[in-house]
Amino acid sequence: MVKNLAVQRMTNGGVGIGDNDGGVEEPVGAEDSLLLRRGLINGKTKAVKTVAGGVDDHNKALDDDRGTWGSKFEFLLSCLSFAVGLGNIWRFPYLCYQHGGGAFLIPYALNLVFTGLPLFYFELSLGQYAKSSPISLWSICPAFKGVGYSMLIIVIGIGLYYNVLNSWIIYYLGMSIISAIEQGKSYVSGGNMSDSQLLPWSNCNNSWNTEQCVENTGLGAEEDYLLSNSTDLTLGGDHISAADEYFHRSVLQLHLSSGIHDIQGLRVELAGCLLIAWALVYIALLKGVKSLGKVVYFTAIFPYFILVVLLVKGLTLPGAMDGIYFYVNPNWSKLTDMRVWADASMQIFFSLGPCWGSLITLASYNKFNNNTLRDAVIIATANCFTSFFAGFVVFSFIGFMAHSLGKSIEEVTVSGPGLAFIVYPEALSLLPFSGIWSVLFFVMLLSLGLGTQFSIMETISRTISDIWNISHRVVLTVACTLMFLLGLTMTTNGGMYILTIMNNHSGTFPALVTGMVEVLVVSWIYGAERFLEDIRRMIGWKKSSWWYASYRLYWNIMWRIATPILLFIILLASAVDFQPPEYGGYVFPYWAGLLGWMISFASMACIPLAFIYMVFEVDCTERIPRIRFIGLKDSLSPLPSWGNPEKQFYSMVNTEETVEPAII
Repeated sequence: MVKNLAVQRMTNGGVGIGDNDGGVEEPVGAEDSLLLRRGLINGKTKAVKTVAGGVDDHNKALDDDRGTWGSKFEFLLSCLSFAVGLGNIWRFPYLCYQHGGGAFLIPYALNLVFTGLPLFYFELSLGQYAKSSPISLWSICPAFKGVGYSMLIIVIGIGLYYNVLNSWIIYYLGMSIISAIEQGKSYVSGGNMSDSQLLPWSNCNNSWNTEQCVENTGLGAEEDYLLSNSTDLTLGGDHISAADEYFHRSVLQLHLSSGIHDIQGLRVELAGCLLIAWALVYIALLKGVKSLGKVVYFTAIFPYFILVVLLVKGLTLPGAMDGIYFYVNPNWSKLTDMRVWADASMQIFFSLGPCWGSLITLASYNKFNNNTLRDAVIIATANCFTSFFAGFVVFSFIGFMAHSLGKSIEEVTVSGPGLAFIVYPEALSLLPFSGIWSVLFFVMLLSLGLGTQFSIMETISRTISDIWNISHRVVLTVACTLMFLLGLTMTTNGGMYILTIMNNHSGTFPALVTGMVEVLVVSWIYGAERFLEDIRRMIGWKKSSWWYASYRLYWNIMWRIATPILLFIILLASAVDFQPPEYGGYVFPYWAGLLGWMISFASMACIPLAFIYMVFEVDCTERIPRIRFIGLKDSLSPLPSWGNPEKQFYSMVNTEETVEPAII
């Protein structure tokens, strides 16, 4: 029976290495029938696999199909490529300047230590020990398998709109390449550049521009106004920059839609760019982890090269140092503002990307005895450093733009997509050979965006493949096709409204709730002590090490108390800060907000529904079906399959001796 089988592998809180050397197969008993019907164990018998007995052919074939990273460096780069995304460029710098400059680094660093790093280490260790995707690993506690399903729905929702952002980047990149080529031809011929050779968002002489359009020429606010399309000769009024009109009226054509109820027609150009984005994702993941491990060398490393090039250029521009000073100048009084601490917590949480299932999936491809603590520290620290470094790049150009336009830095600073698609392109348009600089900038953004999207799609494909034992390539093909078709709704004239709803509700509240449940279940039901013992044996640490007792106490406190409480505080802060959805002055109707909450609850509802499914059953043998409570004990206990990767590892090394301790 399940409870008897569990005893065989709970020596020292985990797998009993060396027990039952013959690899005895035990028939499925009456208490196992429910688990069998619900897909938690397979077949008519279940093997108790040990060191001497080895691993059965099915699991071995599955492990071979899953693959492993070609090197440890590939894993580090894949996690870095996933964690360092678009938000590092367009959200962190804005938060830093808004919340006290250099002073913001204090709450940011503290939240890294007490929230971000514990979650990162937790999920890397969980995925590596189980060598499973987010749903399959819940053999650790079957009643909460809904946590895995919640992660799957969260990552699908994020993947849907995230690649639409990549399609916008591809569109801008295409326009930048065309301008760069035309500018190069003009330079070679020695002629002056015409409007057609400039970046399309740099002037008001286009069919999409309105009378409110103002060109930012770098001559000053009054001169810019006199070169605008306005017939009103008084300075001031409601004016819109050429870059803003290009983004909203040319790229999105949002002016043709009156709201989310009126999305109008498809933007063919954006749909084509979305197709390119999904084709890139498909090609990169075609061979699973083997091809992903090679692609991340570009998506993880290349953005740093571009950031350095842009920073060097930015520091040579007039006004750059003013922008950087504005970015880092500490305002210590801000530390008394709870909003600052709440934003630091949320930025750390959403920047590192725990609770989406991607960290678990990426870690599942590791070698069994990889040092997850070392990797978590390296990746989380590098992610935060990238955010801070990117701020110097962003604000050097914002300082230059403010200086060129005769405006204050506050007037030209924004957060979110507006920074990437309006403010920064506008600043680049003021540079000589603006097309080349624009190409570099959008190639960097595309590398960051695709790096995150690759991990998202690998999570979706591998999770579904593991559940139903379907070919990874088949799942990837179907998933990319369906998500491309669904994403087309966000390439319509009113697609920005749909994307706003998805962005607000796909991964905020659901990820926080899912992460809190995940940590509480493993730490309190399975047991933090047992999990730490699993990690110790996995990595190969010795209990006798002088530091191990302190390490064990620290992570017990973090996972059982500190991290769940901080996640709850972040959840409360998100709820207090929540505003009804709006975009550009358009307030969404009530039903749109309700639709957004339905998206949020679609993932969160998986947790209680799966729990109910596991602890109750419907008795249909009588005329009136009855619901019967079948108990919690078996559903809250690990299944026999939990710990199989550890048995497989020791069977391969063919020894019962403890492996050599890893170096931290």
